[in-house]
Amino acid sequence: MAWIPLIILALVAAAMVVLPLVSKRSAPKSRADYDLEVYRDQLRELEEDVTRGLLTPAQEAAARLEIDRRVLGVTKGTYKSPGKLPRWQVAVALAIAVPLVSFGLYLWRGEPVAPDQPLAGRPELVRPAATSREMLEFIAQRETALAASPNDPDGWLLLGRAYLATGRFDDAANAAQRAIALGRADAKTYMELTEALINASGGLVTPPALTAIAAALADDPTHPAARYYDGIAKAQAGQTQQAFDIWLKLAADTPADAPYLAIVRRQLEDAARRLNVDLAAVMPNPAPATPSPLAGMTPEQQMAMITQMVDRLAAQMEQNPTDLAGWTRLAQSYRVLERWDDARNAIAKAVALAPDDVAVLTEQAGILLSATPANDPFPAEAKAILERVLTLDADNLEAMYFLGIAAAEAGETEAAAAHWNKLLSRLQPGTQAYGEVKARLDGLAQPPPARP
Repeated sequence: MAWIPLIILALVAAAMVVLPLVSKRSAPKSRADYDLEVYRDQLRELEEDVTRGLLTPAQEAAARLEIDRRVLGVTKGTYKSPGKLPRWQVAVALAIAVPLVSFGLYLWRGEPVAPDQPLAGRPELVRPAATSREMLEFIAQRETALAASPNDPDGWLLLGRAYLATGRFDDAANAAQRAIALGRADAKTYMELTEALINASGGLVTPPALTAIAAALADDPTHPAARYYDGIAKAQAGQTQQAFDIWLKLAADTPADAPYLAIVRRQLEDAARRLNVDLAAVMPNPAPATPSPLAGMTPEQQMAMITQMVDRLAAQMEQNPTDLAGWTRLAQSYRVLERWDDARNAIAKAVALAPDDVAVLTEQAGILLSATPANDPFPAEAKAILERVLTLDADNLEAMYFLGIAAAEAGETEAAAAHWNKLLSRLQPGTQAYGEVKARLDGLAQPPPARP
């Protein structure tokens, strides 16, 4: 029964991806095809440079790794939301979606059948995606939240992933280091740090990255990303045989349908050519493919299964009415499914259990804001909750931010300015959060901007 809430979250993540895809056609692939041709040409040119002796083996390995990442970034493909989401919803969706998708992948490809997917197989993090306004605003809001709660390791991980996606690799590495220092010293977090460091160095495994890889392997010797990059480090150091052996064992442990298997094979092919080894003769058969729990289901069937799991959690909460975390988790699940009445009822149960818990109150205000159309007036109940948050935590940056918006929408420019000036005094100049608040403060003489 302990797995039920986690399964629910993973299935909700699937719904977040499947439902929009059903309602909108995917983008054309002509540009991706063009990009793939460019990268194939680059690979051919790279081989010619090696043949002519213009590149060392270490330089070739680094260049090929970079091109592989770009190929992955094209072949993966990304889904763009139809229309601009309100910023509050984007922030919450990302904050919820990242851990949900991570757990969903773990259920799909993780233990006990197969190891975690390495970062090399996560092209959405390997190459910086186009920097959207929504992502920048999410970063600003995460920076604001962490300024108020700097000891939140999960918050630093979310911010680090956003930095990585926008190409801010040094900031991503710093965020991962903060998460590690706050107790998230596990293999996955060390590989978040490794990915940021390798991107920051242009594809080279630097000494700090080597240290992070070693720490990841110490925590989990089977972690595929750590093993993969351990091989990359060996190859860049000229230790081709050691790299080949590492990747060969990794290939044997990798499921046949794993998206990163092709990358492992490519590294093995390059190493085998240098070692004059017949790869076909030694290449192991991959591990059996791991079936998806949603395989073969129509979108309607998937949605029905998700709904059943959420309803099962709701029934479980009726049997455990004092479970604060459970009510909060249920409210978040309803929120993702846009079952607003159910979300409000669930978070109200959590508030009843912890009426002075700032995080729970903030979640309640967030649900009310998410359920309110952007063109409607700022909900009075959300405003009252945020005012209570400020009485409990006078330095709560999120409450200052949204109370400023509420005042601006009501034409109370002095009150809005007071909230935002106080907020600015607590933010670091030059950050996204500072710029966002400053822009709103400067625009008080203009009609209020759209609510995030």
